[in-house]
Amino acid sequence: MVPVAELPQLPLSYLRCSRSEPLRALLERQSAWSSAVPGLRRPDGERGITCYRIARESFFVQVHWRWSGGQWQERDFTIVPGTIVALRLVLDGADPARISALLDVVPTRAFAKGDTDLPARRIRDEGLWIHEVLPNDFLLPEEKVAELLGMLRGHPGWREVLRLPGIAWHGITVQMRGCQERMGGFALDPRTLEDLVGMSLQLDLEVIAE
Repeated sequence: MVPVAELPQLPLSYLRCSRSEPLRALLERQSAWSSAVPGLRRPDGERGITCYRIARESFFVQVHWRWSGGQWQERDFTIVPGTIVALRLVLDGADPARISALLDVVPTRAFAKGDTDLPARRIRDEGLWIHEVLPNDFLLPEEKVAELLGMLRGHPGWREVLRLPGIAWHGITVQMRGCQERMGGFALDPRTLEDLVGMSLQLDLEVIAE
């Protein structure tokens, strides 16, 4: 039967899963979660997910639903770390604008070595070029890494960037913000690891418990 009703938009505390560990402990520790409503509702045939989050870039609760008996039935849930995944280049003289042009990408943040850091008026001793992928999306960390690698895979501009003088470090940074009650994990498949090596990318992982 094709679902005829939208996925529920109930506050998290109204769901059955809120009474189970670790969500019960989370709601007791951070009361704001009780009134959290879905930031994403995604139906897929007779299945669907709703995602709850109380702060940008924080972890989120993914609740799984199934259409049964003429209504949406709550199934299980997953606590997913919030993740910032970015291509990061530390510059020792390379021109950030040149990198942007070669990759045809607008960086999230970029400045050159020797630029003035306002308002502190401090001269920067290294440059930086950062492009963050899929910011604030309700995605697994591994999905964001795959998106970034897909952008670079086969892109001739990336090889040209690697040949530029004045780049001190280039890699992918992954900052994970997990839940104290259940942190979640991070695992890359062999194909992804091969891509990292093949594209001369280092991986820097930071994990924060919230």
